Amino acid sequence: MLKIIVFCRFAQLLWAIAASAALSAALSAQTVKISGSLVAGGDVQTAALSANGQFAVFVADKDTDGTNELYSVRFSNGTTTKLSGALVAGGNVASFQISPDSTRVVFIADKDTDEVFELYSTPIASSAPIKLSGTLAAGGRVFDIKISPDSARVVFQADKDTVGVDDLYSTPIASSAPIKISGTLVAGGLIDYYDISPDSTRVVFQADKDTLDVFELYSTPIASGAPVKISGTLVAGGNVGSVFRISPDSARVVFSADKDTDGVFELYSTPIASSAAIKISGTPVASGSVGSFQISPDSTRVVFDADKDTPSTYELYSTTIATNSSEPIKISGTLVAGGDISGVFRISPDSARVVFRADKDTVGVFELYSTSIASGAPIKISGLLVTNGDVDASRFEITPNSASVVFRADKDTVGVGELYITPIATNSSAPTKISGPLVADGQVTFFQISTDGARVMFVADKDTDEVRELYVVQISGPPLALDFDGDGQVLAGTDLLLLARYKAGLRGAALTANALGAAATVTNPNAIRVRIRAALSVGLPF
Repeated sequence: MLKIIVFCRFAQLLWAIAASAALSAALSAQTVKISGSLVAGGDVQTAALSANGQFAVFVADKDTDGTNELYSVRFSNGTTTKLSGALVAGGNVASFQISPDSTRVVFIADKDTDEVFELYSTPIASSAPIKLSGTLAAGGRVFDIKISPDSARVVFQADKDTVGVDDLYSTPIASSAPIKISGTLVAGGLIDYYDISPDSTRVVFQADKDTLDVFELYSTPIASGAPVKISGTLVAGGNVGSVFRISPDSARVVFSADKDTDGVFELYSTPIASSAAIKISGTPVASGSVGSFQISPDSTRVVFDADKDTPSTYELYSTTIATNSSEPIKISGTLVAGGDISGVFRISPDSARVVFRADKDTVGVFELYSTSIASGAPIKISGLLVTNGDVDASRFEITPNSASVVFRADKDTVGVGELYITPIATNSSAPTKISGPLVADGQVTFFQISTDGARVMFVADKDTDEVRELYVVQISGPPLALDFDGDGQVLAGTDLLLLARYKAGLRGAALTANALGAAATVTNPNAIRVRIRAALSVGLPF
């Protein structure tokens, strides 16, 4: 493992060494802890990377055991900032989101009054939180947030006006001026799910807004609130499912509903601001239904799983988004008897391939596959698994360049979840482990790929069992090359001290005296000088 103790400006080197962009086993093993020291009993609870790749934001009881606060760490210099400010006794940060432009963090916390969860916004690099949610009804709370893609507004769900009535509100991200955008709900009605269009102009939500227990689909402008129903007429007993998708071009909404036959959920597509829904899932076998679905990034196709051909056997299909004239294409290939698609799949950013998890070859053994979005022909990409090993559900992501897949699996040791990377379009190469060695009983619990695809951030009890800390590993671009003494670590008191001495003109014994790690494999001053010169020659920023 590669631990970095940041000091002075030498931490700037970590992301700036220019060298070969090829992924290698040595590079993949270099993990960097970025959460700093934790109080005894402290843990990282959740974390996210900023879209610009410059910050990680995380919630942890870092300073006080049992008190979850919000922090950001800047990758360029390792500076950690507590963002949530002072919390009332018993207060905690519950959740957060980073704005797409990477300038602000929005979070829910009982910051001012214990057990009263309100909405706040702060700059990502400094602590200056402001309350966005305004005054709440006594007993009210904010419990869900989404930031618009243009980073201008926050949409949140709260029983702000009447306790127990959860409405939708919209407010500017840096000032408090919330407006209700969901209109009036029927007595007892609720909003089950909502999302913001990629062009940041509209909010689509599913609710029993007009008739209690009849869930329909609505669309409203984000800054004014004038909802219109877009799901059309439902059969008696019909409902729109709790999940829908807005196309990346913001033109259409895809949703599942038992719209035509009660109890049979099929897939429909409609314009985002009007009701002209068409069925796109084709004709199912008797009692067959659509499960999960996604829209391709280019807004042309929809991929979904369904027991469309065989009752209770879910397979993967692809169809066009705006026509009901063509029958969907099966893209998951043949499944072993009793096999199933797990309902978890991803479409590559270039809209060319679909990665899915299934027990396709052996019942009960869930592996990872990649297939063409328009024609099928799946290949296995997770390599060989240890007996009883599995690829974890939901824990795989495609890199932004559509070339690789990062996934969590107990691939080598049953019950030990580690992190791997593999090419998306070939089954000929074994996946590379990128989480490095774990302490006994250690696990990777969460990961995220940076927007530029250069690194993976992950949470794991990697060094100490049951102590979850934050790490980052580089998967492409400039490799890290600061391990001058060859002990497999980069430390301030050894490698960075050697670099500082070299820059100050020290050579020979004066360069290395009391500056080598206990496990150093390179100890000769001249050999270390050569290693430093090699690193400098590829573009260190001095």
